[in-house]
Amino acid sequence: MDSDIIDAQNSGVLSRKKRSDSPGLATKLYALIIRIISAILRWLGGVSASAIIISILFFIVINFYVFTSIVNLDSFFYSFLLLSLLTDGLYVFIHLPRSRPRNRQLSFDPAKVSVLIASYNGQDVIAETIRQAAKHVLLNQILVVSDASTDQTAKVAREMGVRVITNSKNMNKAFSVSIGIKHIKTDYVLLLDDDTLIGNTFIPTSLLDEGYSAVAFNVMPVKEKSLLNELQVFEYRQSMQLGKNIRAGTGAIGNISGAIGLFRTKDLKNQASLHSGQFAGEDEQRTLLVHLNSLGKGITYTDSTVYTRPPSTYLSLYRQRAYSWSAAMPELFTLYWQILLAPRFHYLLKAEKAYQMYIFLTDPLRLLFFWTLFTRSANLLVIFAFYFVLDTIIWFKLRRQDSFRAVFFYPIYSLALTVCRFISYFYWLYIKSKYLIKRLHHYAERRHLIAEYSIVFLVIIMAWAISARHFIGDINMSNKIKASKLEDISGNFTYETATAYGSSPNIPVAVAPENASYLLVAVERGDTQRAIAYKAIMDYLSQTNDLEALKASHEKAYSRLAGDIPNFDSSQPAQTVRVEKASVQQALDYERSNQ
Repeated sequence: MDSDIIDAQNSGVLSRKKRSDSPGLATKLYALIIRIISAILRWLGGVSASAIIISILFFIVINFYVFTSIVNLDSFFYSFLLLSLLTDGLYVFIHLPRSRPRNRQLSFDPAKVSVLIASYNGQDVIAETIRQAAKHVLLNQILVVSDASTDQTAKVAREMGVRVITNSKNMNKAFSVSIGIKHIKTDYVLLLDDDTLIGNTFIPTSLLDEGYSAVAFNVMPVKEKSLLNELQVFEYRQSMQLGKNIRAGTGAIGNISGAIGLFRTKDLKNQASLHSGQFAGEDEQRTLLVHLNSLGKGITYTDSTVYTRPPSTYLSLYRQRAYSWSAAMPELFTLYWQILLAPRFHYLLKAEKAYQMYIFLTDPLRLLFFWTLFTRSANLLVIFAFYFVLDTIIWFKLRRQDSFRAVFFYPIYSLALTVCRFISYFYWLYIKSKYLIKRLHHYAERRHLIAEYSIVFLVIIMAWAISARHFIGDINMSNKIKASKLEDISGNFTYETATAYGSSPNIPVAVAPENASYLLVAVERGDTQRAIAYKAIMDYLSQTNDLEALKASHEKAYSRLAGDIPNFDSSQPAQTVRVEKASVQQALDYERSNQ
């Protein structure tokens, strides 16, 4: 890593290069939009809690009326979609009004802390991580667990002068931490990933002295000039400053990032027989086990910033989310329930875990119904608008520190993460089968993991079965609605038509040659020019595959085309009437121009 980046990280700030080019039209338009929104917020009293509450309530109410006016709530999907929008808005709403905790006088006692780094093939990054950690504690207080690395990780660490443990076989990070924690003698331990750059980050041991069980840090990605990086920076900032920061004073932090976390050594030693050892979500599992088994004041947060290297390609991001982060939901499902049922936890912690359970249980519905977003443009527009406005409100709450480009594309980014969660279902089932075959569940001897996994497996099966049932039901309902619509249109002509179009099996079907410029319409007894016009328009729209137009009524077009239908004797069977396609199109164009 370049020295200028390291220096920027050590100071907790990444410098921005000045741009010499003059602002373009898009920049000016963006600045105008910002000024307008800022003026509205100032009129409401500034970017305050009351302004944000009013904005969210107003948008939810307006969204409800707009959404219900353009969709059919008889469909289960539309009802679920509306529920999801309101749930997501409510979850953000309960966090936005809360203010950040006041700054306190904190202190750091290096004699109380050891640093534990679990690493696998980290020879390229471990040296810099150790070098920066050594600014805070002595080298003999740093322990590296090389998880059967096939490179020179252990050698590099030993040459740096720190203690090293080498696993004989690859165990993963969670098991490596359980192995390493047995060799920690200090009261507190700082867990680091092998690529975490802590620089001059302040380590507040005084928070643990006050009675908190653990401390989360402000983890941010190293900034780069790419859209993918900007999206991740905005995502991290939401999690840290909107999520963790405002819950610090309540001890309700739901996840200490695996990149860095300060713990009581005795709590992690106690977890050796509780943690499943699953890599996916191992940091959140460690956090929840601290909540459930520690008698402290909960888990707090410090805004001391450390930097981590995020995925730089879409493929690496997919692997991180589908094979690690998202697979944590089924792994931790039973722990979420324990948090919800325990009365001693703060409601913000319960709300976070309840929301995660809701996402886990309803993701199959989201995946199955994705197709409706693209078959009806109004659905896609409403969903994008909702989340765009919601993310913009969050952006203002976070003082517009991120690019507006990231805010605009964030709803699409979230949609991609939903697909990753879908894939993680199957990946979790795959790794659990290997996990159980290797009998790794015996390491967590104080938990009944087979029973827990059985429950989760049944929940997954039920969630998919219920989702599939509603999906099939909605498809059938959609087909019935289309058929009913056509029947309603046909019913408009019963006063003129003796038999419905195509209902008589004895009437021969007349077919015009392929690519002909005309239609041949079969005549049934009692048909009028208007009835023939109706048949011709329906036939024409069917040939053009205009499904939306088939659902609509075309009263003006029927009347206009009827005047162009030649005279015929409807009392004579087996007749056909030739109708020019150009006349049909002119009638439809006339109707559109007079709506």
